[in-house]
Amino acid sequence: MVVQEFTVDLNKPLVFQVGHLEERYQEWVHQPIVSKEGPRFFGNDVLEFLTRTKWWAVPTIWLPVVCYLFAKSILMGHTIQEVVLMALFGIFIWTLIEYTLHRFLFHIETKTYWTNTAHYLLHGCHHKHPMDSLRLVFPPTATAILCFPFWNLVAFFATPSSTPALFGGGLLGYVMYDCTHYYLHHGQPSKDPAKHLKRYHLNHHFRIQDKGFGITSTLWDTVFGTLPPSTTGKKN
Repeated sequence: MVVQEFTVDLNKPLVFQVGHLEERYQEWVHQPIVSKEGPRFFGNDVLEFLTRTKWWAVPTIWLPVVCYLFAKSILMGHTIQEVVLMALFGIFIWTLIEYTLHRFLFHIETKTYWTNTAHYLLHGCHHKHPMDSLRLVFPPTATAILCFPFWNLVAFFATPSSTPALFGGGLLGYVMYDCTHYYLHHGQPSKDPAKHLKRYHLNHHFRIQDKGFGITSTLWDTVFGTLPPSTTGKKN
């Protein structure tokens, strides 16, 4: 008796289907479908709504928070110059977080039902449907939840007066990342560095998906040796 392999039905909600692919999930999720219309994730309308986010929601929601955090550090005694330096440091640390999450969490290999399902929700859906404009930026609800552990982490290492500025810098780095990521998929840059970054990122999606993890820059790919071969060749 021949057991028929499970096949994903793209006309039905996907999230609770993809786990059944088991060891074939990695191959399936890295074969992109180029379409501006994304698939349905859930049968439940509320859950479905929470997975869809307009790109402009990210700066609209989080930039006022960033400004509040910078102002808080100033009111607690720091000069504007000090806050600017702390913000720049926060942005710099974010670029490392961006790279680390993308490389080691977003591209973790899974093969069981629930790990496949979780990976698809986290990042697999973006690789399967890279032009889905409503699932490109991180949903604000999820960002708000993640802010709590990141705030506590910064507060552990920093002083009470510097924590808001440092965290605000990291949050500003995140906003820049998400907006840049959206632009690299849907914008049409004509000049560098944006044109180079778009080519670099689409290369990660459509050619070499285990290299080129940087979104806002190629810095950490250079440091950790994950530049795509074509880029490495040009440098050599």
